[in-house]
Amino acid sequence: MNTSMMLASAEIRRGRGRFASVVSALALIVFLVLVLGALADGLFFGATGAVRSTTANAYAFSSDAEGSLVRSRLDISDVAKFAQVPGVASAGPVGVLLTGGEGPEGELDLAVFGISMGAAGTPNTLVSGRIPEPGEVGVALADQQLDQFGVRIGTTVSVGGNSAEIVGIVSDTSYQLQPTIWTSIDTWRAMRDAVRPELSGEATQINAVALTTSADLGDIAAAVDGTNVLTAEATGLAIPGVEQQNATLNSIIYTTLAVSALVVALFFALLVLEKRELFASLKALGTPTSRLGWAVIIQAVVSSVLGVVIGSIVAQLFGLVIPASVPTLFRPETLITIGVFTVIAGFAGALFSLRRIARIDPATAIGGVL
Repeated sequence: MNTSMMLASAEIRRGRGRFASVVSALALIVFLVLVLGALADGLFFGATGAVRSTTANAYAFSSDAEGSLVRSRLDISDVAKFAQVPGVASAGPVGVLLTGGEGPEGELDLAVFGISMGAAGTPNTLVSGRIPEPGEVGVALADQQLDQFGVRIGTTVSVGGNSAEIVGIVSDTSYQLQPTIWTSIDTWRAMRDAVRPELSGEATQINAVALTTSADLGDIAAAVDGTNVLTAEATGLAIPGVEQQNATLNSIIYTTLAVSALVVALFFALLVLEKRELFASLKALGTPTSRLGWAVIIQAVVSSVLGVVIGSIVAQLFGLVIPASVPTLFRPETLITIGVFTVIAGFAGALFSLRRIARIDPATAIGGVL
């Protein structure tokens, strides 16, 4: 292995220009994939935070809602029915309103969630302040994203002339790319009736029931007529466009990673072709084929690692200049995953050159034919 590393190091030093080219190509690919990954993460987390970052692990909807919170219609009496189902530890009402409001610095777009504080569906990502008491009206939690609009603890947010004082800040709770406020069912209903007066006569209507449960979801739904129950993850994917955009962006990312493997494979195939006389001479001197193969693989891994490092740095710098209106999120988990896939792709690409190395005849060094 030491000899292989020495051979790889010597080849990299001799062909700095060639290796700089493949490293640059891989860095560009990593940069593009990381930006696409940040966009995919930004869209997914920005659309689904309100159902991921709560104490609920499942949500019950009306059977015709297809997992959509805003389309679902249930009666608040259903909360007690779900709470009585064996295996349900907690059940809480959920009301959702996508609307515009007034903050300390003027108009803003937001989603208003009405819940029973402390029950299933309560945000579990408190950053500062406190969770409102159960039944406490006129107060709310605010998503951290609203800070850019001047919404902080002690300020108020008004919807349809109904105000709520912010007493706590939570993170990662946006819904359909809108920042959220979380308040009591009564406060939510007053806001809803003010901006959608056609619903003012439906005093007991809610959108869904949040559940904390270990029971079979099919059994839970069967216990309450006219309902369907999904996991929190499935509820997030049921938000219009989320699953489709994830599938599209992930397909592009995987295709681009496959291209990186092809780039490495082509580069080292050409390298082996160019250096066949050198490899033949080394074989004639007794260098095992395996040692030459390991030298090529080490060069590929080194090139891939350098490409990941450079591409990651450039992507992070690019992230600093992306407008805040573009939903991007550079997550360490995504960087690690893409980095590992890139190195594996480089390794796999180098493997295609091993067969050619094995076929090189040492006689080539003294005028034989390859």
